[in-house]
Amino acid sequence: MIGQDIVIPSVIGEIPAYESIQTSGPAAGVIVISAIFGNDDDTKKICDNLATEGYPAAAINMFCKDGRDPGPLSLNDYDRAIARSKRLDREDGNIYVKASIDYLKSSEYCNGKIVVFGFCFGGPYVVEAAARHGIDGGISFHGSYIENFLSEFEQIQCPLEFHYGDNDTVAPMEAIKRVQVECEKLDDAELYIYPGGEHGYMFPNRGSGYQAEAAQLSWDRAIKFLKKL
Repeated sequence: MIGQDIVIPSVIGEIPAYESIQTSGPAAGVIVISAIFGNDDDTKKICDNLATEGYPAAAINMFCKDGRDPGPLSLNDYDRAIARSKRLDREDGNIYVKASIDYLKSSEYCNGKIVVFGFCFGGPYVVEAAARHGIDGGISFHGSYIENFLSEFEQIQCPLEFHYGDNDTVAPMEAIKRVQVECEKLDDAELYIYPGGEHGYMFPNRGSGYQAEAAQLSWDRAIKFLKKL
């Protein structure tokens, strides 16, 4: 397994990213879109774990062009991370995602199929990529504010998964139920709810917010999803 920092070309300039590959043979590629904290150790570990499973993965630095806070932030920088996420132009973000899809799809380690994983802030980008960029699948883990992107579901043709905790203050059950309604309209969309799960339950660096059992079950389901492609 090889993990390295790379740059991805786009129409609005180069995008820094972290790539992790398994050289054993081509498989579906995974684009990872981080939480508001950027490409921190948790995000890079997700890429490394995907590569260990045999799937080439690349995590985009969605905040690379932010003049104030371009790099990864910690949980102690929550207010700065929120402010930074609000400064990112939505269409620029989608350009980054599309450029990353094109990059990974052309890799010798990718079999031409692409799945987008989105965590928290990255969740809505999964929905938009599924609706706009012709990906082969998408998985959102405790996605934030997906209820604001429900109109995108009409254009989705690929399989999707959504993973939520029922104790998520950013994505409360009222919002999750609205996403569930749209999932039921699609041919292949699953939504899983984990009792007691808080926002960010997938991340070990979240302290008490990390829930190992829910994180492992979510991960197992995600790998099963990839194996179907």
